[in-house]
Order: sequence, then C-alpha cells, then structure tokens
Amino acid sequence: MDHTADLQSRQKPRFLADFVEGISTAADGFRFLCRYPSLWQYGVWALLTNITVAFTSLLITFWVGTTTWKSFVAELPIAWWVSIVEWIGLIAILMLSFGVGLICYMLLHSVFCAWAFSKLAYRVELFLGAKPEELSEISYSGQIIDALRAAGKLILVDVGILMLNIVPFVGTVAAFIIGGYMHAWVMGAEFLGYPQELRGVRWKDRQRFAKKWLPSTLGLGTIVAGLMLIPIVGAMFQTTAVVGAVLLNRRINSLPDHPDQDPE
Repeated sequence: MDHTADLQSRQKPRFLADFVEGISTAADGFRFLCRYPSLWQYGVWALLTNITVAFTSLLITFWVGTTTWKSFVAELPIAWWVSIVEWIGLIAILMLSFGVGLICYMLLHSVFCAWAFSKLAYRVELFLGAKPEELSEISYSGQIIDALRAAGKLILVDVGILMLNIVPFVGTVAAFIIGGYMHAWVMGAEFLGYPQELRGVRWKDRQRFAKKWLPSTLGLGTIVAGLMLIPIVGAMFQTTAVVGAVLLNRRINSLPDHPDQDPE
C-alpha cells in the first residue's frame, strides 16, 4: 500500500487516524510478510522465541497458582466460615499467580525477545532500502538494559494496579483505566523504538518521539498489550507487530514503506 500522499503532509499527530493506524500494525505487518514471504525466515526465530517465553510464563503461572492453593487449603481449619475464606483466598491467589506470570513474561521477553525483534526489524529495514551504513545493530547488553527499563515500568504499574483494586469499585475502575493507558504507552514506545534503535536513537530520545506521536504509540501499544493475553496466537502477531512498527515509523518519518522494486 502506497502512503506517499500521507507522507508529504504528516507533520503532526492526526489523533483518531493515527490511533487506528497504530492498532493496525500487527495486521499490516502480517500482510507485508505474506506479500514478501522471503522475510518470514527472519521472523521465525523471533516467533519461536516469543512462543517459548509465553509458554514458560504460563507454566510458571500454573505452578505458582497450584502450589499456593494447595498450601493455603491445607492450613484452613474446619469451620462454618471456611467457604468464604476459600473464595477470598482463591481470588487473591489468582491475582498473585497472574501477577507473577506477567512479571516473568515481561522479564523473559526483555532478555530474549527484544534481541530477536531487533534482528527482524533490521532485516525489514534493509529490505525497504535502508543501507547497512545507515543502521547499527544495538549491542545485546544495550538492548537488555533498555528493555528492562520498560519491564520495570510495567512491573511498577502492575503493583500500583493491585493496590488500587483494594478500593471497592472506584479503585477497580481507576486501575483498569490507568493500567490500560500505561501498558499501551510503555509497549507502544518499546515497539516503536525498535527501528529507531537501529539508527542509534537513545532511550530518552525514543521516549520523546513516542510522546510526540502519542496516538500512534497508544494504538500500537494497545494491540501489543492485548496480544500478550492470547497464548501462542498472540505471540505470532506480536512478531508481525514488529514489522508493522517498522512500517509505521517509516511513514511517520516520510520514508517509503514498500520496496522500490518488488524483489519477489
């Protein structure tokens, strides 16, 4: 799809249009890979890594939940109020298990998936005409540090959300709104930052760029955060969202989002 007309006039955020464009990144990336299937070879490793991380996090979540529940039930006395305590304990253990699993996922994702996603973004940039001398592959340690910053933010957000849920109704609503916004912001800035990292843009500058193009960032982050909740299939479309983020970043920066000549 040719966005040349949009590129010439893209000087400031378009709010709703940019938000929708951000949400469409996973689908855009999938269509792009289907159109140029030779690029799938670079996405396979990222996909397998993401699936492995997601599966490992699910196993940890299940283990924490079942182990904690068994220990909790074993300590309950025989009394009329036990059923009430069981329900309260079940909800608390589910929240604990989900929180632990999410933290594990974010940390593992930061250490392993960020590197694979960066490699995929690098190959897509070259395919779209970027010269190797324009790009610089980020060191593995640098990628981990930047990714752990994002994971740390999300962990703090999730801790705050758990505390807000203590307040009946109002706290839950506030937690949902604040949590949704922050997850979308952090994940959007992280994915939009992959193609910028390749051009040597530092973390603080990437954050400023994400704030400037906030609707696009939130749209991208919304779809990425939502895909985190879908096992396996979500991992696949998170991978295509990396490709979509490259295309989105190029459109924002008035760069072509399709090759000059079709290599296929």
